[in-house]
Amino acid sequence: MTKFRTIFSLICVFSLLAVCTAAVAEQPEEKAAGPQVRVGIFDSRALALAYGRSEPFMQYVKELKAEYAKAVAAGDEKRVKELDAEGPAQQDLLHKQVFSTWPVDNVLEKIKEKIPEIAKQAGVDIIINKWDIVYQQPGIEFIDVTDLMVKPFSPDEATLKLIKDMQNVAPVPLEALATREH
Repeated sequence: MTKFRTIFSLICVFSLLAVCTAAVAEQPEEKAAGPQVRVGIFDSRALALAYGRSEPFMQYVKELKAEYAKAVAAGDEKRVKELDAEGPAQQDLLHKQVFSTWPVDNVLEKIKEKIPEIAKQAGVDIIINKWDIVYQQPGIEFIDVTDLMVKPFSPDEATLKLIKDMQNVAPVPLEALATREH
């Protein structure tokens, strides 16, 4: 009876191995061997640069200057003081975003409705700032979507050249920007 159990056990084990092997063999080769997650990455500095040189940003600056002139003409010292602070604060923020890795949430907000289409066009499952990658497992494919992310800001040729050149330069550490005189 013991010999029968041993043979029966071996038959069960081999049958189970055959079923598992057949199941793995049926998977498409590219799915089993290729990346399982496609991640779109973008250079946040390029996005900030494209926004800072865009028509919407230039319009914002123009409106800010007009509001400032209006406040000065009306003698509204409180509003003048607020606007005196807003301009340099906006410039400081843009400086940190273009030259370092400061978050670009305010810029992403401007194109949030276009991001799903950008992901679809790039064939990626997720889009993240390339400076936020701390760790990656094997099987994850990174796709640079920087060009697609800046496109909604209609960058001119000069801006595109600056963005391309920027890719060859490491970001300035935030600590270095904090100690720099403005």
